[in-house]
This record gives sequence, structure tokens and C-alpha cells, in this order.
Amino acid sequence: MRLMRLWLWTAPLAMLALAALFGWLAVDEGKWGLLAAMVLLALVAVGLFVLQWRLLRGLSAGSDVESGRKG
Repeated sequence: MRLMRLWLWTAPLAMLALAALFGWLAVDEGKWGLLAAMVLLALVAVGLFVLQWRLLRGLSAGSDVESGRKG
């Protein structure tokens, strides 16, 4: 479960970081179309992060109920 959490949290954060890096490079070179694509990619990364966070929260709540833990 920890490996799944690590993957599901780092993948969208890496996407966001790379979108920010390439967005900065696009602004530096004046490529506004690329900047728009990077902003769109950043929004997808944030949406993916939120979706996966909710999924993991639901999965961890289900495993807490099954194991009898309170939290």
C-alpha cells in the first residue's frame, strides 16, 4: 500500500513540477502556445492529484474499518 501511495502522489507532483519548468522555459523564449499547453498540463496534474488523494483516502478508510482500527 505504501508503494502505491508513493507512486500515486509523486507522479502528479512530478508532472506539475515539469509543467512549471517547461512553462518557465516557454516564457523565457516567448513561446506562448507552449506555455498554454503547460498550464493545461498543470491543471490536469492538480486534478489527478486530487482524484488520487480522494481515492486513497477512501481506500485507507475502508481498510481501517476492516481491520477494526479507529481514526
